[in-house]
Amino acid sequence: MSRLSPLVFALAALTACAAPEAKTPTLTPTANPHAGQATQTPVPAVPAAPSAPSPVVAANAQALGLPAPSLAPLVKRLSPAVVSIDVEQSPESLGSGMFGRSIPPGHPALQGQGSGFVISADGAILTNHHVVKDAASVSVTFAGGETFPAKLVGWDERTDVALLDIEGDAHPFLEFADSDAIEVGDWVVAIGNPYGLGHTVTAGIVSGKGRSLGAGPYDDFLQTDAAINPGNSGGPLFDLEGRVVGVNTAILNSANGIGFAIPSNMVSDMLGQLQSEGRVARGWMGVGLGDAQDGGVIVAEVFADTPAGKAGLKPGDLVTQLNGVAVVDSRSLVRAIGSLPPGEVVKLIVQRGGVPQELSVTLAERPPEPSLSRAPGGR
Repeated sequence: MSRLSPLVFALAALTACAAPEAKTPTLTPTANPHAGQATQTPVPAVPAAPSAPSPVVAANAQALGLPAPSLAPLVKRLSPAVVSIDVEQSPESLGSGMFGRSIPPGHPALQGQGSGFVISADGAILTNHHVVKDAASVSVTFAGGETFPAKLVGWDERTDVALLDIEGDAHPFLEFADSDAIEVGDWVVAIGNPYGLGHTVTAGIVSGKGRSLGAGPYDDFLQTDAAINPGNSGGPLFDLEGRVVGVNTAILNSANGIGFAIPSNMVSDMLGQLQSEGRVARGWMGVGLGDAQDGGVIVAEVFADTPAGKAGLKPGDLVTQLNGVAVVDSRSLVRAIGSLPPGEVVKLIVQRGGVPQELSVTLAERPPEPSLSRAPGGR
């Protein structure tokens, strides 16, 4: 997010956490020819010698219900792999960019800021797509002050994720946690660059899971009360073992202590495509869906010349299983199909007239959202 204009997700009150009064604009996305070379072996960002708190401090922390006497050892270990992101955008690219305002000719470039974190020793960095959208140049700065120019390797606008690359092969980096395993009430820590202040640490709990904010079919946010502000966009949300459980991405304008993060499992599932292709191609059936009261998903419409139509799916069918797994609702079915590559053959169990049938559907690639919005319920 940028300082000049926070991103508004489909809800008017929802704002992406980008620094206000943008300090640096953005860069035109270009595929990195070296994408896909990032190592995925997780290692601790920086070894840190644990410091044992005094028995009195430990006892007081426990009595107060705090997660630990101090988060300082954890923060010292993780901070070296968290970066501040500066983005510069030329006036010519501002028409539909993240700043959304008209700039007179000759006006100096605008600037914006966000956050990110390193995920491999050779300099792969994750952030939000809206932080670097339409940028003319991007640079990242580590906690120690070292700055690198960054290349945009790939991005996925639907989930607001972008992958950057910087030179070097010995950077501290972070590992992912299983975001499905984290529970409401678990302690989390956020590190980022709010309002351009530099590395800032906040802590809180997971307040909710599976939040849908109207941003699109892949909404599945973690909600946290760890303080997230403009400029935190793209920064990591950690568990108390120092593993990334989410990517901080949005806040509610009129609320205190309500922030949202993209779950780490959703991000890690996309990394291979972002590294090798620079984009994410998602599976698509070509149907309109609705939720059934007693479970399963009703096929409301089957679009012409789509995988669903070719497979024999019909309006009124009740989808109960996908590849042997029970279908709970339309949101989860759309996400499950979208997590599969085009060309994948999926097995559906449908109830038609009370009789179960198995259908095989060869998925196509999900079309751009504008074309789907012209066709009711395109799934």
